Amino acid sequence: MSAPEQRRAWASPEQLSEWLQLGQQGARKLRKMRQDKTGPHFITVGREVRYAWVDVHAWCAARRGQ
Repeated sequence: MSAPEQRRAWASPEQLSEWLQLGQQGARKLRKMRQDKTGPHFITVGREVRYAWVDVHAWCAARRGQ
């Protein structure tokens, strides 16, 4: 985790898609993962979606063997 990620516990879909290198449609891919319940855990704050970095790293580790 880089220094900015250590200071921020939460990521927006745009930040996460950039970190995961999902390309131009990254936020859309993450939305589909949320709908299919296949992506990292997330919360909503009003209409905004946020991902906890700790959950993102756990999700990545679990997918490593797939």
